[in-house]
Amino acid sequence: MKNFAPRTLVLITLALIIAVSGGVVIAAKSHLPPSVEINYLDQPTIGSPKARIHLVIFEEPKCINCAKFTKEIFPKIKKEFIDTHKATFTVIPVSFLSGSMPAATALLCAYNSDPLYPNSELFFDYLDYMYSHQPDENLDWATKDRLVEMAKETSPAINPAQLEKCIDMQSYHVRIQKNLELAKKAMNGKVATPTLFVNGIEVQSLTYKAIKDLIEEVSK
Repeated sequence: MKNFAPRTLVLITLALIIAVSGGVVIAAKSHLPPSVEINYLDQPTIGSPKARIHLVIFEEPKCINCAKFTKEIFPKIKKEFIDTHKATFTVIPVSFLSGSMPAATALLCAYNSDPLYPNSELFFDYLDYMYSHQPDENLDWATKDRLVEMAKETSPAINPAQLEKCIDMQSYHVRIQKNLELAKKAMNGKVATPTLFVNGIEVQSLTYKAIKDLIEEVSK
């Protein structure tokens, strides 16, 4: 009986420490907004499927800021998080700028060159080339002929005749419209590109530091 009170006091103290510590952890994450569900199935994705972090970005082919993100920020994300198997990265192409639908279609045509084996690497290569050689978004540059030329310059794996036919048939217009609906739902009705989500949480400031900070926060 003599040892009961001190021992009880120790246990109570330990319980309080654990409770307070847990409260600190919860408080640290409580400032994060709730995540949103984004259906990324059948969308171009690279990275390890076992990664705990999933980045999903909505991009528009004629979007100047999307091109800037791809040139300046994406290589850093790829090097630190994708190539190290810490994250997967999904692009959901949308079209809302004038004349951009053929470009969005061409990207998905390349991705689905073989419908049984969608080629994400080919999609990313084509998208990267498109952004690297992107004219002003006010110009009507996304013509079939120019898109086929871009494809030829991207990779011999893209069949020009097959791509041309796919663009003519408007094969992925419905999917791209559905992608736009996904974007509206994720962004509360107002679509802007590029918009990036980390495990369903939107990155508010599209800088590399902000992206890295959010990745580290949700990884805790």
